[in-house]
Amino acid sequence: MQASLSRNPFGEMDLETTPVVARARPSAAKLELVSGDPRMEARVVARGTLTLLAYVPDEGPFDAYVALKVDGNFVTVAFHKGLDREGIFQAIRAALPPGFEAATPEGSESEVLIVNVMRLAGSEVAPHVMFASTDPGQRVRRAGRNKLSIDGVATRGFAHPAWIHLSVDGRQIEIPLSGGEGPLETAGLIRRALPGGYTAIIELPLYHGEEVKLTVVRRRSRAKGSTCRPAGGPGPVRTPRPT
Repeated sequence: MQASLSRNPFGEMDLETTPVVARARPSAAKLELVSGDPRMEARVVARGTLTLLAYVPDEGPFDAYVALKVDGNFVTVAFHKGLDREGIFQAIRAALPPGFEAATPEGSESEVLIVNVMRLAGSEVAPHVMFASTDPGQRVRRAGRNKLSIDGVATRGFAHPAWIHLSVDGRQIEIPLSGGEGPLETAGLIRRALPGGYTAIIELPLYHGEEVKLTVVRRRSRAKGSTCRPAGGPGPVRTPRPT
């Protein structure tokens, strides 16, 4: 409780108490260094803490890249020569996925930049998606903790039945491929096969047959009396932004 003084209508001072509301604090994200330009000397030194040079050295290419996993989400940051400490920090901050924030100690003039990456309080951890595909013609790749990219056409007349084996938060799913499915068709099969409580956002390609990206998300609960699509319905589709 927090106390404060206020004056009542009779001109007398009253002692009022105001409840203090405890706010949930951000928590450190799990960082993994996937790859990095050696010039940047990037290192994960503690949970949620990344250190790297606060500038791009003059020798070597104009751009330097650092690839990270932030709670399983792949993030690639590009730094170019001429960026100062603030520019390096803002590039990292802008590349973080939704629900994460970055901070750095103020007043430091060291050549080494310290960046703390935090998961914002109340942000939901994305579903954990793992997969295996047995089709030799269609390429399925992991693009993040809950994101897949699908490219190519499933093989027709394959000697053995082709499958996509999917694990969503530990729940196992098997999706058969009959052959001839393009990326969009396969994405639709995956979405329809997801267990209850999950759906997927499909990012449409600019041209038919190109790579499709699929993000598995948890269904949001709806207000009482609202209507919803039956499981396996069309579901959400996200169109790509024009470039």
